[in-house]
Amino acid sequence: MENKMSETIKLVMVKRDMNGKDIADALGCSTQAVYANFKKNAWNETQLRKIAEKLNCELEIGFKLKDTDERF
Repeated sequence: MENKMSETIKLVMVKRDMNGKDIADALGCSTQAVYANFKKNAWNETQLRKIAEKLNCELEIGFKLKDTDERF
């Protein structure tokens, strides 16, 4: 099962008409490595920032308490 981050990246890729090669170029890695990261959800913050830049998006990282919806 994929993690929400990988699913979100894929949704934005579709909206921006981009593919794994576009993301691989932004990350400086192979397309195979990108799809392995999708499968494992193995993204680090640096990669996410590069992906966001390529997709012309802002990356928002934070925490939200499940019981109160309070965000940090």
